[in-house]
Amino acid sequence: MDPISLLQEYIRIDTSNPPGDCRAAADLLCKVLVENGLTPIMFGARPEKPNVLCHVGGTEEPALVLIHHMDVVPARAEEWSVPPFSGEIRDGFLFGRGTLDTKGLGVAHLCAAAAAARSGRLKRKLYFVANSDEEVGGTEGAEHFIRNLPISFGRAFGMNEGGVGVRDLFGEGNFFLLNMWEKGPLWLKLKASGRAGHGSRPSERDAPARLSTAMARIAAHRELARLTDPVREMLRVLFAQGRIGLDPDTLDGGPGDTERLEAFAKAYPETDPLLRNTFAITTLSAGFKPNVIPASAEGTVDVRILPGEDPEAVASRVRALVREFDVSVEVLFAERPSGSPRGPLFDAVADAVRSVHPDAVVLPYMSTGFTDSRFFRSVGVETYGLMPLLLAREDMGRIHGVDEKIPVAGVTEMTSVIAALIEGWNATS
Repeated sequence: MDPISLLQEYIRIDTSNPPGDCRAAADLLCKVLVENGLTPIMFGARPEKPNVLCHVGGTEEPALVLIHHMDVVPARAEEWSVPPFSGEIRDGFLFGRGTLDTKGLGVAHLCAAAAAARSGRLKRKLYFVANSDEEVGGTEGAEHFIRNLPISFGRAFGMNEGGVGVRDLFGEGNFFLLNMWEKGPLWLKLKASGRAGHGSRPSERDAPARLSTAMARIAAHRELARLTDPVREMLRVLFAQGRIGLDPDTLDGGPGDTERLEAFAKAYPETDPLLRNTFAITTLSAGFKPNVIPASAEGTVDVRILPGEDPEAVASRVRALVREFDVSVEVLFAERPSGSPRGPLFDAVADAVRSVHPDAVVLPYMSTGFTDSRFFRSVGVETYGLMPLLLAREDMGRIHGVDEKIPVAGVTEMTSVIAALIEGWNATS
């Protein structure tokens, strides 16, 4: 089974969410599983939101559950240099929406799992899982899947998305960010109401003016850097290896900690959102004609909160921040940060990564995004996240971005890492 051809076929199925119709994608995955002698189960909240579950083999615990999602964020074809659902290969890269998030990972899981099934040597239970609906919160995908599981995983560990390999992130070398924690999402809607009027007669009570001023204050708001336990663990590994000069165990909440952390964030910009709650303006809506002042205006803010934060408490702070502008602040969606403790799967993943990338540094990591892992964690499946693929630092931003692409060689490397993980997990006593 050629993972490159399979990924191209998978990418060509448009699973943009909304609407997130994953029926054809699930059919493709099930077809491959059946061709490899396996018996997948498909079920979902609605026909167009199926989930795929397949017991690949093995009878012993702890099980290993390989998880990815089939849906992708929308893509505007006019912004791309290639059609976003073409699966075109150019200059050593396979282009397409979902190559990084997470169809590429799913193909690596599927090919490695199928090979393990064919080997007949599986001792521990291995499951393949593909969920729908992740890109809009997972309610009709992983949440429905977990609440309606037709079997029990038993004692199990999960591998999902949320981490990736990055070249030269903390100096020279290959750094694999193994997602063990995730910041919590807090999506807010701000709304201002006022009088409608002629554009030639503005006033300080105009809704768009008040909303835009409130949004500008939120966009400029920057909380002080602080250290949480998940990030401390990452810094400990880096400090022990001599990669950074900041010893996290000398940070004890004293007055000088903030300054040292701010300097660290400036030196390593990718860590900045790991040290504070972040506030991003994501939508703005008002008006219908250049010379008419509309009676209302609204916008949304995507807040990502650190472990230990309460979503409602953060929302209350935002309300206080913009109170003088007389705008309402409504919580649209909120989840607390979630995570799994460091356990035997960490070492198994690190060994598997180093079987393909011998010089790799594997770091416990907190993802700035959130994934379906929280649903699996809620039922006791300790779940980590890693797309075991090496990217250049500048390509990290292509996830959800224009011209999303994956190195062709990286697809094979990912499959080899997952195969090594399955083999190592089964060899552990």
